[in-house]
Amino acid sequence: AQAVANADGSVTVSWSAPTEGTVTSYVILATREGQPRHAISGRLEPNPTSYTVDSSELIPGASYTFQVGPLNVHTHGPPSAASAAVVVATADAAQPDGGAAPGRPGAAQAVANADGSVTVSWSAPTEGTVTSYVILATREGQPRHAISGRLEPNPTSYTVDSSELIPGASYTFQVGPLNVHTHGPNS
Repeated sequence: AQAVANADGSVTVSWSAPTEGTVTSYVILATREGQPRHAISGRLEPNPTSYTVDSSELIPGASYTFQVGPLNVHTHGPPSAASAAVVVATADAAQPDGGAAPGRPGAAQAVANADGSVTVSWSAPTEGTVTSYVILATREGQPRHAISGRLEPNPTSYTVDSSELIPGASYTFQVGPLNVHTHGPNS
């Protein structure tokens, strides 16, 4: 993957398609210096092979590397090699919450729908500023992963499309709160 920091605080990530296997979508993985890697996009169409990460998803002045994870309907492939580190452009935006992490949201409630989708709902944290949420899914025996992109703070529910889930599989869901500085504890 290749990453270019843009003057507006966004970062454009580009990559070459793998030469083997069938790719039905990609996900962009970001690693901020000193932090764990996480999905910073939802599932992206196979073309074009570039994606601009919005400045609202990144911390100004922070150093990031990016990887691209290929997916198909059965599984995910190995992520690309990490990009060279890029430093996100700084903005003059005020930071009223002083960089504090958001609090823990209320426990996630998941309801299986007749069409194979699952609706996840939660209550907002009582402390800290939340600018977005991400839904985390754990399929029995598999590692936890982000199953949504960043979601607006309202409403506090999200329906996971049936195409994102394996029929008959058992899942647990968590909600991760985020703000422009960091992420808070999962529900």
